[in-house]
Amino acid sequence: MALLGLLAPAMLFTGVATAAAAPEKVAAAVQEAPVAAGGPEAVAEAACTSYTNVYVGGTYYLHVPSLGTDSWNFNCVVVRGHKGWPVLVLQESLNACYGQGLVEDGDFGGNTERAVRNVQAIIGVPVDGRAGPITRKAMLWQAYDHGNGGAHTGWCTHY
Repeated sequence: MALLGLLAPAMLFTGVATAAAAPEKVAAAVQEAPVAAGGPEAVAEAACTSYTNVYVGGTYYLHVPSLGTDSWNFNCVVVRGHKGWPVLVLQESLNACYGQGLVEDGDFGGNTERAVRNVQAIIGVPVDGRAGPITRKAMLWQAYDHGNGGAHTGWCTHY
């Protein structure tokens, strides 16, 4: 199972390893896979493209950045320069759960990066300004009441 975790990123990003690849090519792909710079969060280099509704009880859900809508694939990052839903739901939780005072515009700029760094320091994960899997799993997320039109609740919890 551990090999699968190492092999999957190599298959995704190098294009060398396929289901029909010879074992020696698979091993070479794993060894030659690029090592990402930037610390622990940098290993998940795929950009989050949407968010997943994570059920937390009653009619409440968290919106957590993911690879695809409701995909449950959280092996992605939200970083400076990104735009859209993943950034917006991150900004909403940074504000609601940590009082970061961001403009919720879906644009990951310098202020959002600083807010992520602030929260990383608060929650005790490596501070790099990138909202990757480690940061997102450790931080609190704002709950939305889907029974009330998706109203923001101000209630925050982990997923």
